[in-house]
Amino acid sequence: MIPNDHFLRALDDLRHLVSLPSVSARGDNLVECAQVVRDLLDEAGFQTELCGGEIGPYVVGETGAGPLTVMIYNHYDVQPEDPIALWQSPPFELTEREGRWYGRGVADDKGEFISRLAGWRLFRERHPGPLPFRLIWLVDGEEEIGSPSLEGFLKQRFPGERVDVCWWEYGEIDSSGRPIILCGFKGVMAVELRCRTAKADLHSSLGAVFDNPLWRLAAATASLRDETGRVLIDGFYDAVRAPSPAESDLASDPPFTFESLVQATGGQRVLQGVDGTNFYQVMNFAPCMNVNGFSGGYAGEGAKTVLPASGCVKIDFRLVPDQDPRHVVRLLRAHLDRHGFHDIELIVHDANVKPVRSSTEHWFIQDARELLEKYFGQAAIVQPSSPASGTSHPFVEQLGANIVGIGLTHHGAMLHSPNENIIIAQFVAMTECSAALFERLAQRASRRLHADARPQENSEIGGTP
Repeated sequence: MIPNDHFLRALDDLRHLVSLPSVSARGDNLVECAQVVRDLLDEAGFQTELCGGEIGPYVVGETGAGPLTVMIYNHYDVQPEDPIALWQSPPFELTEREGRWYGRGVADDKGEFISRLAGWRLFRERHPGPLPFRLIWLVDGEEEIGSPSLEGFLKQRFPGERVDVCWWEYGEIDSSGRPIILCGFKGVMAVELRCRTAKADLHSSLGAVFDNPLWRLAAATASLRDETGRVLIDGFYDAVRAPSPAESDLASDPPFTFESLVQATGGQRVLQGVDGTNFYQVMNFAPCMNVNGFSGGYAGEGAKTVLPASGCVKIDFRLVPDQDPRHVVRLLRAHLDRHGFHDIELIVHDANVKPVRSSTEHWFIQDARELLEKYFGQAAIVQPSSPASGTSHPFVEQLGANIVGIGLTHHGAMLHSPNENIIIAQFVAMTECSAALFERLAQRASRRLHADARPQENSEIGGTP
């Protein structure tokens, strides 16, 4: 257990952060929350600064020097609290119930940030000397709206910088309490198809003369994939990177059963070709296409015999290394034109988040696995790729970092939903584990320093490297 004074301070910090409704979708309280985060890092011994973003400022904290450079990435912005009526307690008031803390942002991502900060304080209390590695802490204020200025900010603020590892903003704890180490994230491309065939809705009798925009959208959408879920856009799979043997081995031994996934989700129609032998592999390694929603025409009670004038359909693609979302947009436009849908307008909502996948054999993952198992008391799961997405590619492409997701977001945390929560015991375990990870990083850096110094010492006394 962490000392009580450290626990109480972490609780106060988290309570304060949760009380700030830093909703980036509305631009609310972002500067105020960034200043609080900066003060916390400043008090913890970091040289800090606030840097402007398009919507909210970035907080940067730096300390230490040495042969290792580690970056921690978190964010202080949160999702809107709606629908408020479904919250059992005020969303921006930290509340404890049955061993959990509730509040908007308590998991995503303020609780993750505070657990690491509490671990850092504990580590520095035990090891107050010079830090033998460089630590950069970056806290984003725009993550919940896709981090629109992150890529440009990293180029401007860290030109030519090289980072050994980026400790990502979250990791997972499964329903049985096993920690999950995420080694990558899928990319995402979100688009909208729009079609207009008349200046206004028409009487449905004119359907004998004029085409229907909803039918055209349905036909266009149906042309994009087959019944197995395979995307039918020419060139879509050309860039897909095959998993390494180590990644394939990890994905061949699912940490949960297919039956438990079906039971937990209530999913009733499994794609053709997916079963208990390969579901985890496709979750990790397969791109996919999703129809998010159709709109247009009449959808109210009863009947209205109308020929709609317009309609739209929203679609997203989850991509894997080395697919480029912007290139997939071009392939999609070419597919629509080739199949006679020149009149369908293509609106791109998001084509910025590229897929990444770090080596599952990286030394930081091995260290994290050992320490997570120690403090959580269960075998850790190394997952080659999260099925979800995050704006992690700039850290890989620009900084050369390995992305590793380690954290306390359990599978019932209700992210982005009412009653968002974390389990207090897991917060404590993650704080202890964070302190141990900082200590392990210091040990690795010290060993590298000694190894780098040894050849020089030998040459000065006539020895050989």
